[in-house]
Amino acid sequence: MERTDRVNQRTNNLLGQNIKQIRIEQGLRNRDIIAKLQLKGIDISRSTYSKIELGINNPSVDLLIALTEIFECDFNRLFQKEDM
Repeated sequence: MERTDRVNQRTNNLLGQNIKQIRIEQGLRNRDIIAKLQLKGIDISRSTYSKIELGINNPSVDLLIALTEIFECDFNRLFQKEDM
């Protein structure tokens, strides 16, 4: 069953910032993530993925679940606000 629900980040791009931060912390490039997502059956372009990190596009629930598997992190980590 494919989920089409999306997480709206247009007014708050914390989610995209966290995805990018985790990716960088793990030493992964955008294209590494794209390849891993495609292996999990998530069809996404590099442009769309970049827009998610920038907070321009809203990620699907399926994509977020796949990212938690790729990053080996808790789902909540994607939504945590870091204290600066």
